[in-house]
Amino acid sequence: MMKFYKASICIIATSLLFGNAILACGDSVDTPSHSDRPSHSSHESYENKETSDHDHDHEHGSSNAMEALFPEQADVVIEVEYLEGEVITSESRVSASNGDVVVFSIVSDVDELIHVHGVDYLGEVSSGSSPSYFGFKIEASGIFEVEFEDSRTFITELLVK
Repeated sequence: MMKFYKASICIIATSLLFGNAILACGDSVDTPSHSDRPSHSSHESYENKETSDHDHDHEHGSSNAMEALFPEQADVVIEVEYLEGEVITSESRVSASNGDVVVFSIVSDVDELIHVHGVDYLGEVSSGSSPSYFGFKIEASGIFEVEFEDSRTFITELLVK
């Protein structure tokens, strides 16, 4: 009887660990807790975020490429500066409606990739003093993390209703 009891506990513990590992590997659109993100006021800079809630060792071969779009074509414009490894933007969470055209206006001192997790859109950012403009039509609801993919630097969250 004691062996059966110990074996049952081992199976339950292993199942719980395995289930948590699977959940941790997927992109999540759940609302993060306030402790997951630093506070953010107007034009506050973010440091590189060491921890991440998704795997960066994945390929982006099937990612959707963002289109070359200008702010005049957008329902929502997200302006970002990425200078000396710091993100400067006005909001840590940007709201949009399902079906909106979202355009990024990014000035960066390095070449980077911007990635919208959950909907898997990628845009190439070119370094220089002129902004890079690109975007996409959001056709999903949820909360989507936006980051500079190569440096794993958080930019903002896109809240789509």
